[in-house]
Amino acid sequence: MNTAFQSNNQNTINLQHFGSLVVLDEQFTIVALSEFAAEKAALSTSTLLGTNFFESFAVAFGDAIQKIATALSELRENGQSRHILPIKIFQERVYFKLKIDQGHFYIEWEQQHKKYISARKINEFNFLLDTIQPNNWDRVCLAINRLLNYDRVFVLQIQETGYSEVIAEHTSDGKPYFRGKEFSKDFMPKEAMEYYSNYSYRYIPNVKKNDQNFVYIEDSIDTLSSLLCPLPHLHRLFLEKINVQSALFFRICIDDEFWGLVVAQHAEEKVIDLQQRKLCTFAIQAATNKYESHVKQNLLERTELLNSAEVELKKSLSENKMVNCALVQHIDTLMQLVNADGLSIFNQGDVFNHGHTPHKTLFYEIIQFLQTHSDKALFKDYNFTLNHQNHFKEKLNFAGLMYLKVGIESDYYLVWFRKASQSRVMQIRQDQKYGRKPDYLEVWEDVRYDVAKPWNDAEINFVLRLNQIIKESIFRKLRERQLLNEELLSLNNELEMFTYTLSHDLKNPLSILKMGIQFLQQHSDDIDLSKTNKWYQNFSRSISNIEDIINNMVQLSQHRASLLDKEPLPMAYTLQRIFQENKTLYNTPDCQSYFGQLLPIWGEKSAVYQIFTNLIVNAIKYSAQSDKPTIKIESTNQNDMTYYCIKDNGIGIPEEHLPHIYEMFSRADNVSGIPGTGIGLSLVKRVMERLGGTIEIESRVGLGTTVHLYFPIVAPFPDHMLND
Repeated sequence: MNTAFQSNNQNTINLQHFGSLVVLDEQFTIVALSEFAAEKAALSTSTLLGTNFFESFAVAFGDAIQKIATALSELRENGQSRHILPIKIFQERVYFKLKIDQGHFYIEWEQQHKKYISARKINEFNFLLDTIQPNNWDRVCLAINRLLNYDRVFVLQIQETGYSEVIAEHTSDGKPYFRGKEFSKDFMPKEAMEYYSNYSYRYIPNVKKNDQNFVYIEDSIDTLSSLLCPLPHLHRLFLEKINVQSALFFRICIDDEFWGLVVAQHAEEKVIDLQQRKLCTFAIQAATNKYESHVKQNLLERTELLNSAEVELKKSLSENKMVNCALVQHIDTLMQLVNADGLSIFNQGDVFNHGHTPHKTLFYEIIQFLQTHSDKALFKDYNFTLNHQNHFKEKLNFAGLMYLKVGIESDYYLVWFRKASQSRVMQIRQDQKYGRKPDYLEVWEDVRYDVAKPWNDAEINFVLRLNQIIKESIFRKLRERQLLNEELLSLNNELEMFTYTLSHDLKNPLSILKMGIQFLQQHSDDIDLSKTNKWYQNFSRSISNIEDIINNMVQLSQHRASLLDKEPLPMAYTLQRIFQENKTLYNTPDCQSYFGQLLPIWGEKSAVYQIFTNLIVNAIKYSAQSDKPTIKIESTNQNDMTYYCIKDNGIGIPEEHLPHIYEMFSRADNVSGIPGTGIGLSLVKRVMERLGGTIEIESRVGLGTTVHLYFPIVAPFPDHMLND
């Protein structure tokens, strides 16, 4: 006996009753063992520590000791980590489970209770196993319980949120027990996850029998590797609380990640032979493989769908001048690929809604909240309402929210919404207050509201890919805009040259005209007919030259104007913003507005903004002196045109001045004291013409002015704009 181990450095913990455990170092010296193992050798644990295993257990195991030695040697030489060895020791059949871990040999044994499993049971089990569909965990529970005959078997899936959900169940009496319920985050602490993920299954024949002493002298001994390791304290208390004595827990791993458990529970102590446990393990692994293949197939199909959507989105982004227009065209796809109930696209105040979303006023409040409380590019909260309802006066009509902020400015968001769901949650708490026992566990059931299904990794990855696609499109369009600016700079230089050329080239024919007219006036009495005809020919050529010069300039202008691209533009928010901003700018607090139906139009955003800004500013300025200044804006569809009407009750335009309202620097006689340059309506008319539209103005002094605008509809508008 090695007396070096006779010290006070021994540590003791408790193991379960149904087996024995011995741990050896590389020289086969015993460095840890359980109480029942020592009893098998008929010696105390202190006596056995530090001795050679084969010497100390030679009598206890008889001829079987050589089989154990051979198995350990093969285990070490073959580099395997685990091995099961059924051995008959004298008259007792025993399972030996051998394992190598961190330089230690773990030898664990337990009694064999069944010599074999009946052929009928195996055939029945195989039939059930073959009929299990890839995602039918209820069938798995049924197959497992045909072998175990427990009160209930259920599948517990660990959610990303930390909650655990029972997704399938089979009970002996046919009545649901846990089905549809969730367990709170407290139910699966870190130590419980480590306990279940460390072994393919955990076997608890009697939850109350955990008082077998295990003595060890090295801190590196890992009892989690042993089936005799008892349940985490919290789960033991829980089983006792719900009157369960016997339990089995089978690990489920998907893509090498701990996914959940198949749990079997029985009210009475029940012995399950190792063969049955292993058969259940194989069955669950087979079902897991089917499910994993099913998940991978779904991922492949989803990837193909994502790739197809990505191609279409990239195509739309390249064809449309504005990113916003492309996203709105695919708003339904963007919502479905994230499995959301609704999607809102916010761009500088404009909002496009699809599906289940908050109304606009509430949505603006949500955007302001997000801008204030988060600077993340991607934000998700499956219980947004639960966490943030107190920041909103109105009841939120959704539970989960995820947003993607496009660009670096907080003025462009894609916001997905999920509806609230209701679930029953098992809450647990160890409570030692008020003189209660340390082992007192409080268990109760809550109904959880205002919580949505969390977004999974695949959905989040799609949003991240979407973000990258949009960034690339924005960068490309910025480059295109840069090139366009460079072209405009070149055009400005050309324009200066054309202006100089025009003034220079017109001087010559104009000088000829002027000189000829003066000559004819001075010699009208004595000039002959041939000279007169010659001057008239000169006049004609000069006029033709002037016409050619002007026509060339007009053609150039028309060619450049054709570069103006159009897109569908929502108008409601833009018009309201223009009115409010200029109402403040011109200090007209009494000015009231009436907005009727404000339809979208096809146009170029900056040009349309220029048109309506000029017209609304005029309406505000020239109606400010009225008793109740009022501006009315509404629209309708007329044939292939979107018609807008802007009406004010201002000072009006004198009838004699109406024919000149589009002339540069032209202003009526009744506008003295009101600031203005006289170029606004001229500019509006020219821009309307560049858009292919028309403008008409009606006005009477003292009764106000009405402006009629007609914008061509070049293609159908997206449904989301018309339903907005």
